[in-house]
Amino acid sequence: MRLILVRHGESVGNAAGVLQGRLDYGLSDLGLRQAHLTGGHLADLGADRVVSSPLLRAATTAAVIADAMRLEIGLEAGLAEYDIGEGAGLTPSQLREKFPEMLKSRARGERFLFPGEEGRHAFHGRLADALERLRQFEGTTVAVAHGGVIGAICHMVVGLDLDRPGAFMVGNCSLTEITRDRAGRLVIARHNDMCHLSGIETTVDRG
Repeated sequence: MRLILVRHGESVGNAAGVLQGRLDYGLSDLGLRQAHLTGGHLADLGADRVVSSPLLRAATTAAVIADAMRLEIGLEAGLAEYDIGEGAGLTPSQLREKFPEMLKSRARGERFLFPGEEGRHAFHGRLADALERLRQFEGTTVAVAHGGVIGAICHMVVGLDLDRPGAFMVGNCSLTEITRDRAGRLVIARHNDMCHLSGIETTVDRG
């Protein structure tokens, strides 16, 4: 079993610096270039399947990669980005203005919950279910998802506290590879590999 996790290319929301969540932003021109470079890089991988989050920024990236690999795309709803509720679509300054309690909560070491937010327990539960489905596939699977999703999956694999923020940086169109060791345990073989992006790396990730 070999799982290649790919974060989508830079989206219009990434370029605008907003918190995205489930808002369905498409790729920026740069993001499309990143997707084509990633598809070309993976074309000779010999993957068996490409699956994707259904959100547009991921599905468009997956379509470019799948076309380069001559494969079809399967959608995996469990790989959708975390639903940030009413925080979606806002810049950091707009968030601070609309939700002044956010900074106070962070100063107390507490996680602030936006109205309508999915909730970390539900998020981690659906990701665990999605990872279980993906690990059943034999051969190589390319899965296109989101920064928050890939970071949380890495937390699961290495056994870190799932509420700990910022342990794994995930750049646009970066590659994170998960395999099994001899004991059958999942391990991270590489993380946040952006060597194929030829100097057009972007890393901003606000969900």
